[in-house]
Amino acid sequence: MARMMVIFLVLFKMVTAQVEQDEWIDPEKLKDDQVFSYQTVQASDSTIMDYIRDTTGLNIVDSIMVRRGYRVQIVSTQDVDQAENVADRAMEFFNQPVYIIFESPYYKVRVGDFLSDLDAMDVERKARQNGYPGAWIVPSDVNVPNPNRRYK
Repeated sequence: MARMMVIFLVLFKMVTAQVEQDEWIDPEKLKDDQVFSYQTVQASDSTIMDYIRDTTGLNIVDSIMVRRGYRVQIVSTQDVDQAENVADRAMEFFNQPVYIIFESPYYKVRVGDFLSDLDAMDVERKARQNGYPGAWIVPSDVNVPNPNRRYK
């Protein structure tokens, strides 16, 4: 009986015990460092601007805007090599920008930057007729030329 009582007390103590934590999370330390920032570059010499474009790949003077639009998804696969091969073929075939988007665990190959789903329908139809039966239109953020771009 005494043994039962000891076991009961030990179990009771284990169940009702509170764990004390000496852990403090500082919210300021949780902020991510800024990975990349765009800078506006002003130069009068076109050779400097060409050099900057060639070496940094920055969108100089806001030449591209991001808007809500549509893309055509032609393949979704877990094999990155297959996605890259499909993207290479699609770039030549569709003559449109091609994107590989990774959403775990899938690599999704998407074609085009369309502001209207009607524009995307032509590419979707062409994709279905040429070996991509699962092609479908996907709402997405798309890159479009900035109509307010300032040329230097």
